[in-house]
Amino acid sequence: MTQSLLSDLQTRAQGFLSDLRTEDSGLPDTVLVTAAYRDTAFTPELFRALDIPLPDRLHRAVDKRRAEYLAGRAMTLAAMALLGHAPTPVSNAASRAPVWPADLTGSISHARGRCACLLSRNTEQTCGVDTEAMASGRSLAAILSETLSPEERETITKGAFPVATNATLAFSAKEALFKALYPRVNRHFGFDAATLRSPPDARSLTLTLATNLTEALGAGQSFTLRHSQTDTHVLTWLVTPAS
Repeated sequence: MTQSLLSDLQTRAQGFLSDLRTEDSGLPDTVLVTAAYRDTAFTPELFRALDIPLPDRLHRAVDKRRAEYLAGRAMTLAAMALLGHAPTPVSNAASRAPVWPADLTGSISHARGRCACLLSRNTEQTCGVDTEAMASGRSLAAILSETLSPEERETITKGAFPVATNATLAFSAKEALFKALYPRVNRHFGFDAATLRSPPDARSLTLTLATNLTEALGAGQSFTLRHSQTDTHVLTWLVTPAS
């Protein structure tokens, strides 16, 4: 059943989506769907083919931006189908955060040819998912200089993975944690709000808050994220209590 749902979506995407797969989220009543997408295969007609509304704010956007949006929303439809939920449009709040149906909570990500959606029926939690292309060259230098502290730069030299993999995982995990905590914090916070104190292991990594975000989210509180990798990208995700 799962494969037929994903195969149908891939067929309707007319070459725009490929490599649709489900990850083991490790969480009850929660699904994680990922795929590759091709900017060069995007056409505006795909919104109609996939039954995804094009927001007014994207009517004049460049194709790259519309392709990213379409890929992410296609993952939400796949995730809903896998949970047995009727397909429901997911709009955006003024903050650009997705507005989920009342009986679902989730998170969406896209980055340089890959997209993902983490979706759950447990609305007493919030979700965070992030996918990133494996950093190298300038992107790796930017992560090292702008995202990681000197202590974190030392941490990523240890463990089983190369420095570039650890750096990309740390960056992705901080993005995923931001998405999961934003509904509780309700404001933006920087990469320095959470710290990687030990290198990622085979399937998970832990971030620790370095500052007080709210009365209930204080410095020293830790969050464990799961992760997976392809040859080109990393994927990180977690859920946290909604309050």
